[in-house]
Amino acid sequence: MNFSHAFQGVKMICRNRQIIFFTAVCLLSTAVIQAQTYYFDNYGVAEGLSSSKVYTVIQDREDYIWLGTDAGLSRFDGVSFQNFTSENGLAEGGVYSMMQDSRGLIWLGHLDGRLSRYNGEKFEAIPILSGEIRGDITSILEDVAGNIWITTQGSGAFRLENPEVAPAEITSRHFIGGDLSDQVFASLKTRNNDIYLLTDQGVRVFNPDSSGFEALHIENLPRYFMIITMFEDSEGDLWFGTYNGGLYHYNKKTGDVTIYDSVRDGLAKNWVSCITQDSRGRMWIGTWGGGISLLEDGSFRNFDQSNGLQDLNIKCLVEDREGNMLIGTYDHGLSVFKGDHFVTFTENDGLSNPIVWAIHQDRTGKYWFGTNGGITVYDPEAAPGQQYTYYNQDNRYIENKIRFFREDRRGNIWIGTEGGGLIRYETSSQRFVNDIYLNERLYRDQIITALEIDKNNNLWIGTNEGLGYFEPSTGYIERVTQSGGLAGNLISSLYYDSGGNLWIGSQVTGLTRCVKEGDQYVFTIMPMPRNFTPVSMTEDAEGNIWIGTEKGVYVFNSDTIIRHLTENDGLLANNVNLVDHDREWNMYIGTNKGLNKYVPEKDKIYTYSRKSGFVGIETKENASFCDNDGRMWFGTVAGVTRYDPHRVADTEMEPLTHIRAMQINYQPASLIPGQKLSYRQKNIVFDYNSICLRNPDAVRYKVMLEGADDDWRPSTTQTRAIYPALSPGKYTFKVIARNSTGKWNSEPVTYRFMIRPPFYQTWWFILICVVVGISAILAYIRIREQHLKRENRILEEKVAERTAEVVQKSKELEEKNKDITDSIRYAKRIQNAILPPQESFTETFILFRPKDIVSGDFYWLARTEHKQLIAAVDCTGHGVPGAFMSIIGHNSLNKIVKEYHLDEPAAILDQLNRELILTLHQQSEDEEVKDGMDIALISIDIKTRELQFAGAYNPLYHFRNGELTEIKGDRTAIGRTVLSRPHSYTNHSLMLEKGDVVYIFSDGYADQFGGPQGKKFKYSALKNLLKEIKDKPMEEQKLILDETLEKWRGNLEQVDDVLIIGSRIN
Repeated sequence: MNFSHAFQGVKMICRNRQIIFFTAVCLLSTAVIQAQTYYFDNYGVAEGLSSSKVYTVIQDREDYIWLGTDAGLSRFDGVSFQNFTSENGLAEGGVYSMMQDSRGLIWLGHLDGRLSRYNGEKFEAIPILSGEIRGDITSILEDVAGNIWITTQGSGAFRLENPEVAPAEITSRHFIGGDLSDQVFASLKTRNNDIYLLTDQGVRVFNPDSSGFEALHIENLPRYFMIITMFEDSEGDLWFGTYNGGLYHYNKKTGDVTIYDSVRDGLAKNWVSCITQDSRGRMWIGTWGGGISLLEDGSFRNFDQSNGLQDLNIKCLVEDREGNMLIGTYDHGLSVFKGDHFVTFTENDGLSNPIVWAIHQDRTGKYWFGTNGGITVYDPEAAPGQQYTYYNQDNRYIENKIRFFREDRRGNIWIGTEGGGLIRYETSSQRFVNDIYLNERLYRDQIITALEIDKNNNLWIGTNEGLGYFEPSTGYIERVTQSGGLAGNLISSLYYDSGGNLWIGSQVTGLTRCVKEGDQYVFTIMPMPRNFTPVSMTEDAEGNIWIGTEKGVYVFNSDTIIRHLTENDGLLANNVNLVDHDREWNMYIGTNKGLNKYVPEKDKIYTYSRKSGFVGIETKENASFCDNDGRMWFGTVAGVTRYDPHRVADTEMEPLTHIRAMQINYQPASLIPGQKLSYRQKNIVFDYNSICLRNPDAVRYKVMLEGADDDWRPSTTQTRAIYPALSPGKYTFKVIARNSTGKWNSEPVTYRFMIRPPFYQTWWFILICVVVGISAILAYIRIREQHLKRENRILEEKVAERTAEVVQKSKELEEKNKDITDSIRYAKRIQNAILPPQESFTETFILFRPKDIVSGDFYWLARTEHKQLIAAVDCTGHGVPGAFMSIIGHNSLNKIVKEYHLDEPAAILDQLNRELILTLHQQSEDEEVKDGMDIALISIDIKTRELQFAGAYNPLYHFRNGELTEIKGDRTAIGRTVLSRPHSYTNHSLMLEKGDVVYIFSDGYADQFGGPQGKKFKYSALKNLLKEIKDKPMEEQKLILDETLEKWRGNLEQVDDVLIIGSRIN
């Protein structure tokens, strides 16, 4: 075999170094009385039953179980008992017989002849028969007319002819004498409405025509044995139980009578005390001293103390709505038989140890159980006493801790152990073989953690040190580890699927798939959740891989998790120990809290715990097996349990759910429909239940209180809902239940009630308050209105008086405002007069936009003999103050050029700084605010085309061949220094060429707010804009700059004066 590079480790060829243990011909075995134990759920005084002596059992219309005992009456809801005695209204004495009539009334026959009735709310003693009856009331029935028949063990029979009336008004007729004895043991009404009474003188039939009784004549009925019980089956045949004479079956169609005897036919005992038929048509026969016989397919199966039944003296048998058999016993209370689909094998039945890890059925039909005490082999076909064979350390056959069984194609059984490595049982020679060479080279601790056999009969062996591969035909051995492609070295499980893929689970680290490609094995780690341990794996009918983990069950398909089942979906626990399937592809999920069964066609999860017969509760890892008959076997911590899916009686009936009690302010209260509570009765508690004897642990509830809850509360096992501090309003309490089959109520059980508001929250009180309030408001408004009218008259007089004054003041203000505006406009004319005309600039544009009427920005032009001077000046402030500064600056520049004959920009700025300081008297360093100006000044030599520049804060932009050169001004404003420490401005020079474009400007354009977010335009945007338009005609540039500024500003106010001068050199 050629492995891919993923397989690492030393290759080894197995030698014939083997230790062989021969199995003795005479195998050790132990004699056992029975080979299996059935589950009976037993209830006695310790569980709350009033007495261990149960005479009669019925199930009422609401699924409650009523038990008559020698101490009174008990009612059972599947979880707890409620007991009743004479203190609750019952007549004195224990309850010996019981029946619920067509009206829903429950009739109770007591010891010593007393009679009681329960109407659903209270118990009533019936006085009419008091003192007339000698002996016990042995049975009660209702005839077709609704009359109630009472039979006694000393006074014959009575018929109550108006049983629905008050107890004191009930009338009766007494039947005794003639053909009817005073000793009546039991009664029966058939489907034909015939009434049979069983007496010490034989069976009597009531004749309605004569109103008398006649003897029943059936040939071959017992003459020497007293008939003490009688039953009509679903076919209309009659069954008779006798005192020590066995069981008789009368076939009405043929007239034949069949006798069943304990010795000849296997009846548990010839003293038959009760008879019934279950929903599957099987006959149940209770005996006195022999337990129960189940007649199925013509043969008896007996239940007694050796296989689970506690008491051999049976008083009554009743099948409930779920198919459970309720068994009233004479000394051990109530036993509930929930079906024979679960059968348990324990140490008492022959297992060598109760903890079962591995299960297998070999080709001969024998069952192999791997336990902590070695191997137990069970042969169901062997004679009693020879059914069990043991292999363990005590008889030196094999290691005690058995974990896995796998059978190869040759019928050999490979056995994985914990501490003893891998052992092979050769069926042909009936011997165990321990291959020392194989065990020593695959693992050091001799612990097998998983085992699987592929379709080529090769073994895959999980260990704590990686995965082992063994070819028995060649002796080839290989080992692969995490470095060779596994998710982890601690192998937790293995599964070989129908497609030939091997799935390898690793402890905590995840899942690996092994696929054979050609003659190589390729390992791929599957994408799984973190801390993922596959404990058990199997495959469903669709080819999906089911993986049991400590976090529930993951269903895996095509490298994808398609489903994740947890407790929220109905699992008993998230800690899953095994997953498996039967022949019908039903999936089984074993947990530490019981067993779940998933039926794909119904998409439903069924629950099996101890109460439903799965007594082992905690399953062991991978301990499951489907045998040749389609039955599932599960290893648990308390033996091995066999499950027969064909014997399951999982009913699909809805549960009967009841709201059984109510508390108001935590005190018991009656459930009166639609009752109205006061606002002080606001703390409400509801108790509810749903009776499910099949598995009460699986019952779940959802509740909702309309008016308080927006939706159903999460499902719970709680049977009480508490609603504290409810507000006044209308409420409807709703409850639904889910039984062990997963069936929810289609309609909720409801209870409506109302909490009345306090008087100050009632509609009439609120209406009165509204009317009074509106009236008070209207009165207040009326009074206030009168007061306001008086105030208005006084105010109008004052207003008229003051209006004249205001009008006069307004006229005066208008005249003053006109004077100020005229003055500003005059100042503008003065300012405009000092500005040179723009026509003086050739190939030059000037964008000049004052913020107000007059401006703090101005442009200046002067000529000397060889030079042309141009300046863009930004004075402190804007409006009138700025205009004054611009006049001072303009005059100072003219004076410097004309009087001081200066034409170099830096020298001009130095002198302008001194002039402005002297003019504004700003010679002190202590002054916090000083007026001044920012300026950009250039001079152009007309002959040499030399440009000189000096600036105070404001720069020069020079474009040549599309490239921008920025010459920055000094970071000192004009007028902001002192004469004692004058600042010398820097003179910059460059030679101009034809086509060069220069720009000087103030900061108003770049500082304008606007755009979508109301931000400044900024110098970077101005640079980009000038780059785009520099080659356009100068007037078009001016227009673009103006439109861009207007669009950017939008609806915002202009924040400063704007001045830009651009000039192209020709």
